[in-house]
Amino acid sequence: MKAKQEAVANSQAFLEERKSDLESKKKELDNIVSDTKEDEEKLKKKAKDIEKDIDDRLLTAFKRIRKNARNGLAVVTVERDACGGCFNKIPPQRQLDIQSRKKVIVCEYCGRILVDSEL
Repeated sequence: MKAKQEAVANSQAFLEERKSDLESKKKELDNIVSDTKEDEEKLKKKAKDIEKDIDDRLLTAFKRIRKNARNGLAVVTVERDACGGCFNKIPPQRQLDIQSRKKVIVCEYCGRILVDSEL
């Protein structure tokens, strides 16, 4: 019984220590969020202004891809002959089409928009 009470006391002390760590981390996070809130609002406004110039069909496709993508990337580069999103190999002819930049090319595996790494 005494050993169990001692274990409970140790666990309570550990819990209190973790709660204080959690509070300090939450304060740090709130500070970071408040610092970057202004930049985020500027970027959102800039994105809305740019959206007016983009074709509706392309914009809805971009938003759909971005929403469904695991890491939120809708436009990825071709690096080392592979898609930057799913890392599946891209055929050489498709890579030439991407480098020519004549039309929008999507990855046949993950559906992300592929761009040249130089772009």
